[in-house]
Amino acid sequence: MPIYGDIVAPAASSPLTVFIVEDESLVAMDLEERLTQMGYQVAGIADNGVDALNTLATLKVDLVLMDIHLRDGMDGVDVAGNLRKTSNVPVIFVTAHADEATLRRAGQTEPFGYVLKPFDERELRATIEMALYRHRAESRLRKVERWLATTLRSIGDGVIATDDQRRVTLINPLAESVTGWSCYEAIGKPLEEVLAIYGEDGVNETPSFYDEAMKAGVTIHMGENKSLRTKDGRMLPVDDSISPIRDDEGRINGCVVVFRDCTHSKQLQEERRRLETKMQETQRLESLGVLAAGIAHDFNNLLTVVTMNASLAKVFVAKESQVMRGLTDIQSAAERAAQLCNQMLAYAGQGPVAKEAVCINSLTRDTAQLLTTAISKKTALSLDLGDNIPKISGDRSQLQQVIMNLVINASESLQDLPGKIKLKTRYMHVEQARLDACRVGSALEEGDYLMIEVKDTGEGMSPEILARIFDPFFTTKFTGRGLGLAAVLGIVRSHGGDLAVESVSGGGTTFRIYMPTLVVPEESVAESNFESNTWLGTGYALIVDDEVTIRMAGQAVLNHLGFQVELAEDGMRGLEKILKQAVNYKVVLLDLTMPNLDGRDVYKLVRERMPHLPIIIMSGYSSHQATDLMNDGGPTTFIQKPFTVESIREKLVALLG
Repeated sequence: MPIYGDIVAPAASSPLTVFIVEDESLVAMDLEERLTQMGYQVAGIADNGVDALNTLATLKVDLVLMDIHLRDGMDGVDVAGNLRKTSNVPVIFVTAHADEATLRRAGQTEPFGYVLKPFDERELRATIEMALYRHRAESRLRKVERWLATTLRSIGDGVIATDDQRRVTLINPLAESVTGWSCYEAIGKPLEEVLAIYGEDGVNETPSFYDEAMKAGVTIHMGENKSLRTKDGRMLPVDDSISPIRDDEGRINGCVVVFRDCTHSKQLQEERRRLETKMQETQRLESLGVLAAGIAHDFNNLLTVVTMNASLAKVFVAKESQVMRGLTDIQSAAERAAQLCNQMLAYAGQGPVAKEAVCINSLTRDTAQLLTTAISKKTALSLDLGDNIPKISGDRSQLQQVIMNLVINASESLQDLPGKIKLKTRYMHVEQARLDACRVGSALEEGDYLMIEVKDTGEGMSPEILARIFDPFFTTKFTGRGLGLAAVLGIVRSHGGDLAVESVSGGGTTFRIYMPTLVVPEESVAESNFESNTWLGTGYALIVDDEVTIRMAGQAVLNHLGFQVELAEDGMRGLEKILKQAVNYKVVLLDLTMPNLDGRDVYKLVRERMPHLPIIIMSGYSSHQATDLMNDGGPTTFIQKPFTVESIREKLVALLG
């Protein structure tokens, strides 16, 4: 394209359009001719302001050449002012002379240049081109400003900018929403008034952050645990930073603060922290449960030797002898030790369970009568039993143990001082938030549950003690074993329920148990037991157990009961003896937990070949471990270690007839 000096001419393919406003026709015609020769297109000519405004309202032009002095009252300054309100077309004033006042008025319309009459063609071209360049630059700038304004309106963070005196110069809509300050109210206000950031010490820290950012010349993050005080006085957790604003020469002339309301993220963090804590608590309890169950199993194995030998020895000793009393004491002590082991198994959720439909109100009344002798006479025990309470599926004795342990624990917290214990039952809708706060970790879903509540007016517990009350062997009592509440937790867990505790030191304690209920009525289960102290068996019996002392004691007991006894020290040897069929065994006593090939695998392999062989499964754990085996239809029963001559005789009678 042609070049005139430093000026680039408009492209011939797209000539720029110019509109002329001039009341002298000769001057207007001269301008039109010159502009045409320069390559511009003249869109029209008006000789007064009214016609000019009416015509420009319907035309799209690139430039207006405007004479300042026009006839009919409206001069060029007035026309430019009105034109500026309706469009952004650039205006160049054309004038022969003008007084200072008129020029001052013209300047308020922000013209893009002046051309003095008579004008030089080169000067006219230069003025037009500069005006067009300036107009394009300002159009781009306005576009950027609109884009920036849209960005600030749409951004997910609050943004506040200031000058170098800490006065607010910009605030985006989100910042208005969070702070409560409108743009009209905030502009010109001190930053610390609009954006008041407080730490844990309750001091407005905004000025110090501003000074630090201005001094260091870098972005400053205001840190964690900061809160914004809104205009209406609310405190919101925020995450924010403050950065200096620099001009083109690098001088700092203000700052910009970017922040966001962290209320939702704080809630998510708290929820995640709560879930992590509950998961850790659940994992800890599960680990302790595994440990407790393992200890109980090993102790039951040891106690089996004691109880079998003591009960067998009593058969050969006179009832009136001192030895009989000693053996009775040994057996009694072993049985009490077995009860402790059962409490440990209950904590692990592996205690022996015989579930039935239980009316919890009836059970509570019966238990309360028993408790009158177990709690202090200064304790007032009251019942608040709800109406229309559905039954639950559970072990009656274990549920009674739960109520007794909680009430006795509450009575002991009163320290033999006057106090109250309230036992309450309700069938109620339980919100998810309450269930999430429970200790067992059963992950119950929001719904209707039976609630059992035990509330006391005792001394309460500190948070440190509260965190450990369900740990096995943890106790604050001088004579306690620390298994009562541990057993409660395990029983509730094994019944598919959940448990929550609220306690304040000096303000009493409340235990709440939530249990799923039955929708079917209680079914009566009749059991018939045949028992004979003179029953003797015949034939061969096989004992499969990896504990040599149990094998020896068991052999003595079965010999006493009329059997010829063979022994196997592990599952592989026992399976070999059974399947070899060198001896027709009348019954097999099979330990469930053994190294290499355990009792479960032995049982399944034997049942495939010999479905009618009577088998007694033995374990230091509860019958939970063998429920599926006993329900396979074969002649199978279960006996939990430790056991006596009488208890093994009962199992043999029931199995063999």
